[in-house]
Amino acid sequence: MNQLRVLNSSLYGSLSASYASSSNWYGQDLSNFAVAANLLYTNNLFADSHNHSHQVMLDLGYLKFVDSTWEKSLDQLQVNLLWNTTGKRINTSYTVSFGTQFLPSSYPEYDFEQDILIERAYGGFLNPFNLQLGYGGVFSFWGKSNINFAFATLQVSSSPKGITSPTFIDANVIEGKRAYYFMNYGFSIAAAINKPFGDHVQWVNNTRFFGNGLDRDHVNLQLSNMVIVKLWKYLQLRFDTRLAYNPLLNYQMQFRQEALIGFFYERQK
Repeated sequence: MNQLRVLNSSLYGSLSASYASSSNWYGQDLSNFAVAANLLYTNNLFADSHNHSHQVMLDLGYLKFVDSTWEKSLDQLQVNLLWNTTGKRINTSYTVSFGTQFLPSSYPEYDFEQDILIERAYGGFLNPFNLQLGYGGVFSFWGKSNINFAFATLQVSSSPKGITSPTFIDANVIEGKRAYYFMNYGFSIAAAINKPFGDHVQWVNNTRFFGNGLDRDHVNLQLSNMVIVKLWKYLQLRFDTRLAYNPLLNYQMQFRQEALIGFFYERQK
């Protein structure tokens, strides 16, 4: 008997730049430049006995206000690996999820000796990072889309020293030279949605949630949602929404909304 085996992959890349100028209610003129690059690679296997759905996402962006320096606005490497058995609508799954940043970040700090506001660098590649190993079940739909429920999830993560909330410092497993390292056990939910609507509109969503409690100290959230409107062969309009919550760094929800027209490259096989 021949085994059904379908392998497909896709590559989506973008490079965009923008300039904005405005005047607020106080008569202040505000102008800024923005540059961003994105890459999304997916690889899917559909077979009689097992499937896999893998993703690699890279994002890097910079923002510059006139008469100021360039500031990093987006920096992420995310790798999601999912294997599952087949035969039913909801199948047993094994997942590996890894995320980190590429370059150091910075935060403003007032230097009293020099009487100026300076940018302090912190972190870098693998600082912070987040690694999750999960076992559970996956619900597949729309061909390339799925929602994974990993009720047994081991999470290993790091947080840069200097910006880690004091609430969590004593909970670290290992204290390194530049970071605290943590280990937690709980549950996670991950959604990977890639749905075209006709030939010109596409919805791409990647959401990850981890929790080992029901209060603000024990949950993590990362959401990336894109609505893509294909205007021409390499010209697209994109609405990009990002949400992130990490109590190790801040109790505030981080939000980013971007709408842009740029040049994009897409390949499927």
